[in-house]
Amino acid sequence: MKKVRIFVLEKRKTQLFCWTALTLLLACISLWVYLSGLPANTFVDPKSGIIVIDPGHGGIDGGTNKDGILEKEINLDVSRKLRTFLHEKGYTVVMTRDEDIALDHLNNTGQNRHQRDLNARLDIINGSNAQLFLSIHVNCNFKKTSTDGGIVFYDDTFAENKRLAYCIQRTLNGMEIDGIKRTIHDPVESEYYLLSFSKIPGAIVETAFMSNSTERHLLTTDEFREQLARAVADGAEIYLKQSGEVLLPDSHYKRHILIN
Repeated sequence: MKKVRIFVLEKRKTQLFCWTALTLLLACISLWVYLSGLPANTFVDPKSGIIVIDPGHGGIDGGTNKDGILEKEINLDVSRKLRTFLHEKGYTVVMTRDEDIALDHLNNTGQNRHQRDLNARLDIINGSNAQLFLSIHVNCNFKKTSTDGGIVFYDDTFAENKRLAYCIQRTLNGMEIDGIKRTIHDPVESEYYLLSFSKIPGAIVETAFMSNSTERHLLTTDEFREQLARAVADGAEIYLKQSGEVLLPDSHYKRHILIN
């Protein structure tokens, strides 16, 4: 009798193990089917409250310049101000750089210094567990120096990129300088390395035009840089707090200017 009881007990243990293993296997298969059924550009928001700010250029890479005014310095100062405003709104901020340096020394992959620099920025962005990233730049169009205003660039890597771009574009378009509005732009879909290879939504924010004499002068002032930073922070907050697409009326000023 003892042998029979032991046999039955061992059989029940074996059955329980098999059922447990089968349940786990089915759960794994279901999860795989679910994830594989998601579109390639689906972003699962971690709701982390983290935002990455990427001040463009830095160090040996000065970016665009005119009359001794360097883009890299403007980008960093606007980004620091943007960080302050986002902190005030309750967000945690990760900076790809917080001083005048290039980042190529942080990554050894890439065919040249510029590629290594971008990959280092991607390392920070993709390892941040952030909800979005903002790459801050200054634009230029020396062939048409009258061009002014801010333009936000996005791509279709994530559906959220477009909504983020529209939110920030709206707040940049709403800026006034001495009671006068700058040129209103639509956000522009384009291909940028950071946008294409980031694992989180993001936008390239071209805050103003170095090639425009009026905006070039304004970019040297603390007040204008602060105004730009506040507009970008407000746009990012709108994106994070609203669901669905934020639409803007079509602009009469669509300019596809890719300067980086």
